[in-house]
Amino acid sequence: MTPLTIAVVSTYYRPVLGGAEAAAERLAAFLARRGHRIIVLTKRTSPSSPSTETRDRVEVNRLLPIGERSSLGKWRFVPTVYRALLLRAEEIDVVCCVDYRGIGLAALAARRRTRTPVVFQAQTEGVLSGARIRGWLEHLAINPAGPVARLATLPIRSMYGRADAIGCISHAIEREALAEGVPQARIHYLPNPVDTRRFSPAGADERRLLRDQLGVPQDSVLAAFVGRLSREKGAVELIQAWAMARPAGRLAVIGPAMADHPWDVSRDVRELVRHHQLEESVLLLGGMPVDQVASWLRAADYAVQPSHFEAMGLAAAEAMAAGLPVIASDTGGYRDFIVSEQNGLLVPPKDVAALSVAIGRLAADAALRSRLGTQARLTAEQFDEELVLGRFERLVIELAGARGRRRA
Repeated sequence: MTPLTIAVVSTYYRPVLGGAEAAAERLAAFLARRGHRIIVLTKRTSPSSPSTETRDRVEVNRLLPIGERSSLGKWRFVPTVYRALLLRAEEIDVVCCVDYRGIGLAALAARRRTRTPVVFQAQTEGVLSGARIRGWLEHLAINPAGPVARLATLPIRSMYGRADAIGCISHAIEREALAEGVPQARIHYLPNPVDTRRFSPAGADERRLLRDQLGVPQDSVLAAFVGRLSREKGAVELIQAWAMARPAGRLAVIGPAMADHPWDVSRDVRELVRHHQLEESVLLLGGMPVDQVASWLRAADYAVQPSHFEAMGLAAAEAMAAGLPVIASDTGGYRDFIVSEQNGLLVPPKDVAALSVAIGRLAADAALRSRLGTQARLTAEQFDEELVLGRFERLVIELAGARGRRRA
């Protein structure tokens, strides 16, 4: 196999932490390990961040404009990505856009001049269907599924739908792409991958050692939540449900605050813990490196991921790989791999009472945790990094080969 030069484009990248950023980093690192040259194009979030650096054999380029993560950041970044792809056109064989909102338009515009194949990795539902535009129309009392909405969302479908391939992290996104007219041959189910060796069940001796290192009592039933403290992740409902259930044991809340973001709920979470006097049972741990996240999950007994919506739910898949049953919201991508009462428990989104009952059940029933956790690990093996990213690599090689044949 001839190594390729692949541009991985992501609006944000390390040190910004989130699902899309983690997906971009894993894809880049995997392809680099496979011998390809990887050029990451991303937005520079701070003047103190280096404009270029090499991480794990990956060339990371942080481009202007400088600015922290924001809803407008992806759009301000579009002209920069377009220029960068044109300048490096002779080097790049394939462009991979992770969470293609905004940057996907730049890649497709550049392709008109460079003829470089473009792969989208869809991280969010509702992009191709124009869900946000339909929501605005519904607010104006216009049928969001009617002809006006169809016409209003036509530019989105006609632009984003032109990618050479769309990798979908959930079956819901896959169905959306089909419904919006993307040919089946260009749609690929490629969920976010899990390092099933790092996230693996701990043996009894290792688990005791991990708990000693983390300061968790050996006899405590430990629950874990992993996710940024953003409104849609359900951290507020989780603390409310924990206060209602008052289970024996502890809850580790792992994830960073969303400073200066309108959806930040870190202050609400801290206030709820104080108000309900949960300081002894709820551990607010903040963000941490992935190895530390894995240690907490491998020391835990079950996980809780009560997102309001979730395209896939990587944190839940990682917890399952660690052998944990997961309580999750009955929504989005969770439905692709969590079967209630078989490998986890599903509860209605935002339903604090139902979440409280589920927490109480798992906290009190070791046999149930064991049965669900065993099946959870088996389920998570379908997300193994080598399997999923191996399929992604084969897709990229195929697209590069097709480009070569067209050039010839």
